[in-house]
Amino acid sequence: MDVPHITQFGFYKAKTGGHSARSMMFLEMRALVRDMPLSVTKDDFTKAVVDENLLEKPTLSSRNKSLRHLVELYGMDPTKALFRVLWDLGHEDLDALPQLCLVCAYARDPQFRQSFELIRTLRRGEVLARADMEQHIEDGFPDRFSPAMKKSMAQNVNTSWTFAGHLAGKKKKTRQLPEPRPVSAAYAMFVGYLAGLRGERLLDSAFASLVASNRSQLQVALSLASAKGLLSLKQAAGIVEFDFSNLLTPTEQVLFHESH
Repeated sequence: MDVPHITQFGFYKAKTGGHSARSMMFLEMRALVRDMPLSVTKDDFTKAVVDENLLEKPTLSSRNKSLRHLVELYGMDPTKALFRVLWDLGHEDLDALPQLCLVCAYARDPQFRQSFELIRTLRRGEVLARADMEQHIEDGFPDRFSPAMKKSMAQNVNTSWTFAGHLAGKKKKTRQLPEPRPVSAAYAMFVGYLAGLRGERLLDSAFASLVASNRSQLQVALSLASAKGLLSLKQAAGIVEFDFSNLLTPTEQVLFHESH
């Protein structure tokens, strides 16, 4: 994702992502979306998590750690398109939040992106051993992480894939296939579009596979999203065109066009 200005949209270019310490913290994100208003600032998250202990953590240290990990995973900055649109769409459809969180964390975490390359090869019902995920992380990032870190990271990414509907089970993880909601399908395409993908490439991308198990399923969800006004989608003579200008601020639209 080497698009100019991409970090200004909220993408994260660190070599190690948030899954080095935690899963995608879905329960915490759900609590924040459920209990905080649509209109927020970055400082409001510090106030809610640290000062008011909205997440009900036992110590001040654990509150600060939770906020730090949330920022690593999501940015938690409404001035950035990646997080702001997640936040807005999460308020529109709370049931879509697991997939919204999945797409955002995928965009920001290189190890999480690597883990999907293994997840997406599994057939429905196939068992995923934690050791296989550990080896897959090692293959993608040779000699980067200790055995203990790889074990922890494998547990964290597998937990996130479970929350997001790609895996099922507690100790024994088996492959499941996601079912898109209009909101999460729109967000997946939006994030892929910010990352530089267009048309057919976007529909066939990893971003599409994050929320849908096949092309027809995705397109039904996108048609519903288009009817809701979340995006503009045109398909004619084999040409596919997306327009997400309604999800971007005027400043972001200028930045976006400078990037392409």
